[in-house]
Amino acid sequence: MIHWTVLPSNWDESEAGQIYQPHFQECTINGIQMVIEILPSGKAQINRLLSPNPQDYLNPKYQPGTELTLHPMLESTYSSPSQSIID
Repeated sequence: MIHWTVLPSNWDESEAGQIYQPHFQECTINGIQMVIEILPSGKAQINRLLSPNPQDYLNPKYQPGTELTLHPMLESTYSSPSQSIID
């Protein structure tokens, strides 16, 4: 039997009273700009790619729905003209 619904497959009935508000963020991973959704579990999920390169859309590592592990990073707010934060 097939059950068609607009609810996500990971929806739990015990959370029926709570409204989940997704948190989306634009980021660049390996030179590919994308929109990710920050999940309540602390992981992220690729929502869509914003890359103008068609080859990026063919890479299975960057398919929408792919889960990513987030690693916290400290970013320097100071950079001199001779130093670059981005490699």
